[in-house]
Amino acid sequence: MNDTVVDITAYKYDQAEKDLKTRLVEYSERPEIQSQIGEAFYIWKDDPDFLASEVTEDRIDDVTFEKFLDWFLYDFRLLDTQERVIERFYKAEMNSLSEIEEIVIKGWLDSFYSYFEVEEVTPGESCRIRDLFTQNIYTVRDAAASGKIKMSDIIGARPLSTENNHYFSGLISAYPSAFKSVIIDFINREFREYKKSFGKEKPIVDYLRDCGYRTGHYLEDMAKNPKFVTPEGDEFVLASAVYSITNRGEIFKRLGKIKAVKELSGENDEIKVFNWEKPGKNKITATIEIENDKLKIECYSINMLDRTKAELEEVMGDSITHIEDVSRELNTFLDTAGKEKHKVEQLPPGTKSRKEMESTLEDYYTNWIDEPHPNLGGKSPREATNTPEDRNSLVQVLNDLEAIYDGARTRGEPYYDVEKIKRKLDLI
Repeated sequence: MNDTVVDITAYKYDQAEKDLKTRLVEYSERPEIQSQIGEAFYIWKDDPDFLASEVTEDRIDDVTFEKFLDWFLYDFRLLDTQERVIERFYKAEMNSLSEIEEIVIKGWLDSFYSYFEVEEVTPGESCRIRDLFTQNIYTVRDAAASGKIKMSDIIGARPLSTENNHYFSGLISAYPSAFKSVIIDFINREFREYKKSFGKEKPIVDYLRDCGYRTGHYLEDMAKNPKFVTPEGDEFVLASAVYSITNRGEIFKRLGKIKAVKELSGENDEIKVFNWEKPGKNKITATIEIENDKLKIECYSINMLDRTKAELEEVMGDSITHIEDVSRELNTFLDTAGKEKHKVEQLPPGTKSRKEMESTLEDYYTNWIDEPHPNLGGKSPREATNTPEDRNSLVQVLNDLEAIYDGARTRGEPYYDVEKIKRKLDLI
């Protein structure tokens, strides 16, 4: 019985979140807000050569626009009132919100985009992340994201909170652990300048809401420029060294002697992950992974790797045997991982535009509603709304369909908003 109550409550929150997101997007399409979207994109793009008139469907891919829209809805200050879109929406709709919707939207009002270290991953279910700046910890329920990231990754994301649940507001960006110091150094440097203009008492959260979007552009520019230098003046590369090991227990024992090494992995994790953060003249910033009979260290420059190897080999002695060193320039990273994280939506063969694809899907599901369905005993979805038993089967069919399209959307594949069907059938 208790599990049923929990499931119903979770369902109500899920529905409230989806309904509110739809209403928020529709609200942002009002003329007085849309008139500012070109200027908003110019600000977010952070590119002096970009023209506001270039904000058209043909010029901006879906992934880029989805990232911009997330910022526009939650962080952009409208030019006429200095309110954020989410704040104006709340003022306009507050008297019509249910109790659950009120809880959901207040979680949205407090949200901000930040950068996190992934501390634990349950593939296909959730991940635990720690904010690099506030040190807040979130367990985020996101099946798609948890299947693509791994422990020690650094991600840019906006966690949204409702009651005891957290989920990502939209797309996330993932970076190798070597980016951690670069992100921290850049944001801390920019935050100091921000406080000079807006007051020393300003918290880091205010900076992240107002200017944090610049970090993503900075990282993209950095990845495109293989000659980017680290804070120590070295060329930024993803540098790693691989060793073979014979006794895992001995390795863990010796790692425990290095005070600056902190384990990130859980007790039962097959892959053990450690952070090595040593300040000072001989600074070390590295990630150590131990899997089966291999030990791998990863740093963000060749010199950093050499320092890390020297100290590690001194501690480990003959417990490890060096196999190879590997370095990758950031343009290589952009050509591989970057394309996976920022890919443009792929259209089906023979489809010329997203609008054409949406029109085709709309026509298909308009007819689908009145066609027999094998999982509904040969009844059409419209006919299945007539009895409670068939209605429950229909809801399951639509939920399964929605899960498929949610996954397709995350992968940059064509997707359809299944809530349109639910509305036509009076299911929500």
